Amino acid sequence: MKKVLFASTLILFACNSNKDERFCECLKVGDELNTEAAKYGSIALDKITDEDVAKLKKLTTQKDSICEPFEVMGGEELLKKKEACK
Repeated sequence: MKKVLFASTLILFACNSNKDERFCECLKVGDELNTEAAKYGSIALDKITDEDVAKLKKLTTQKDSICEPFEVMGGEELLKKKEACK
């Protein structure tokens, strides 16, 4: 019984090892930034507050720092990483 439990644990760990948590966080922050930026796409510039600008800058800074290692990766590798995040 212990051997079966141990083997199951190894298999689950092996399946999860393809998931790059930093890349998944990069996707999450990128989505947040896109959603937030889309809110202001049709608003006149004089209606955007300093708080709005600060929030966008904060999200942009977060995205840039988290996603930096992935900027030079090829498309196929990025798609595999994205699929693993689902």
